Amino acid sequence: MDTTWSNTTRILVILLSLAAAIWLAFIASPLIEAILIAALLAYLLNPAVCWLVERSTLPRSQAAAAIFLSTLLIVLAIPAALGTVAVSSLGSLRSDFLTAAEEIEVWLFRPINILGFHFRPQQMIDSLQGMGAEVIASLTGDSLNILSTVTTNLLWAATVLIMYYYLLKDGSKIMPWVVTLAPVDYRPEIERLLGEVNHVWGKFLRIQLLMFFVIFMLMVVGTLLIVGLFRSGLIRWSPLGFIALLLLLYTAIQQLDNLWIRPHILGKQLRLHPGVVFAGLLGALMLSGLLGALLIVPLLATVKVVGSYVHRKLLGLPPWPAESVEVDQAGVEAHHEKEHAYQA
Repeated sequence: MDTTWSNTTRILVILLSLAAAIWLAFIASPLIEAILIAALLAYLLNPAVCWLVERSTLPRSQAAAAIFLSTLLIVLAIPAALGTVAVSSLGSLRSDFLTAAEEIEVWLFRPINILGFHFRPQQMIDSLQGMGAEVIASLTGDSLNILSTVTTNLLWAATVLIMYYYLLKDGSKIMPWVVTLAPVDYRPEIERLLGEVNHVWGKFLRIQLLMFFVIFMLMVVGTLLIVGLFRSGLIRWSPLGFIALLLLLYTAIQQLDNLWIRPHILGKQLRLHPGVVFAGLLGALMLSGLLGALLIVPLLATVKVVGSYVHRKLLGLPPWPAESVEVDQAGVEAHHEKEHAYQA
């Protein structure tokens, strides 16, 4: 008895599978976000694992565990270091805080005259304290929801860490596995296509790190410049003015990054029009938040690469025209040979 599926059955199964995948993606969207964050971390630190495998006799599993523990220690050390700096800074500014508290206390008991009406700040503070007590009382009644939210966030953080470790350990096996899913005759083309997609994402992450360093240096230099202007006396010292200038500086740098640096540099390197990059960033930020804005540009570049392949296959043309090759076949094969070696 012939049990081979007919074309109609195959199409129906494919459509049902796509519908189920879309439904699962909608239901499990928080889990997908956690996996995406873990995948980005693993992809970013995969070269470090490969380097450690090359430079030592460790297998990939142990090298991945070493990189995982190193990044975990760094993440835990950052808040500890910031807390130490904050405590030392608060200790040195203790006298200033005491002076400010005395001035605030004097101001609270001083009446304010506005158009013949007398206001006492202390009375307003007492009213605010009463309102604050009511808010705190309402929060204590909803403490179970707060505890549930904190527990959920901790579980998602643990999910990201666990997925990050396993993707760091076994992520190099994903691409060869995807290639084996294709028919034998199409495997060279699929392997080439995945190599070009991998090239796009690798270039994006390298550019992203460079842009982060540039933005960080701009903020540091701008902050030091503002501090120098106040110390030199060119600008009269004012805590409010200092904070306002810092906010203005950081906002200007952020807008420069969003409106010019990111669209032009990423667009040029990934062969996307700056207008497309800007529109994608804006739309992803409004619809998906920060994670969507981070992923939209390489996703657009990936869609361009895959779309070009599908378009040429539909027209019956060679999938890799010589004039538009971004990654040569030798480079792709060398990359996959390294990936196969690192899986050991």
